[in-house]
Amino acid sequence: MGRSEFTAKADRGPAAGRLAALALVLALVAAPATTFATTVAVTGGPGLDQGEFCTTGVLCPGNPVFSLVGAGPVTGSFTYNVGPQTVDFLLTLTGPANFGGLSIVAGSTFSATGVPVIQLPFGGGILVVQAGSASGLAGPVATVPGLPLVANTPAISGLTCSIGTGSDQCGVSLGASGLQLGTFDAFLTFNTNVTVVPLPAAVWLLGSGLGLMGALRRRTAA
Repeated sequence: MGRSEFTAKADRGPAAGRLAALALVLALVAAPATTFATTVAVTGGPGLDQGEFCTTGVLCPGNPVFSLVGAGPVTGSFTYNVGPQTVDFLLTLTGPANFGGLSIVAGSTFSATGVPVIQLPFGGGILVVQAGSASGLAGPVATVPGLPLVANTPAISGLTCSIGTGSDQCGVSLGASGLQLGTFDAFLTFNTNVTVVPLPAAVWLLGSGLGLMGALRRRTAA
């Protein structure tokens, strides 16, 4: 090996090392120390697409007195907090949800904070799945005409979001405990399309830095 060739390879080593270190520093600066929030806005989908009213104390879902007749459109957002591994959401009905003579009125809101989740790789992005019990809040106007809102802290019985896949969706089920209207317990399921979100820049930078450092170690060993 000639001296000039050896010198060129030696020069590339420190340069690659500096580049890898810079990527790692940028990743640490760009990412908060304890949390990173990815908020996706609801952009479509059926919204409230399944629902039942069951006599209080009777198994629900499964024994409905009234079932959802048509989907209820919603607006809102889901926020995935990477650090604590939780999801917050807020959904608002933009039209009444018809249960065959009864309806949940437009403007009703359904929300939750701190729903525990786990993260799994999925479709080039991540799948966020509920991993523990949680309850939400129905209100301030989640009422059915003629049926007073008796309890408004529905159990969050299922939450799943795909994030950064290019075709992102979130779904969540509420009830059948904790949401009571008159003499009925309510079980509601929302399925929505959400804003497509790329992976956070900090995650990409961190991966790039680690990859460069690995390549540098392999070159040095060779």
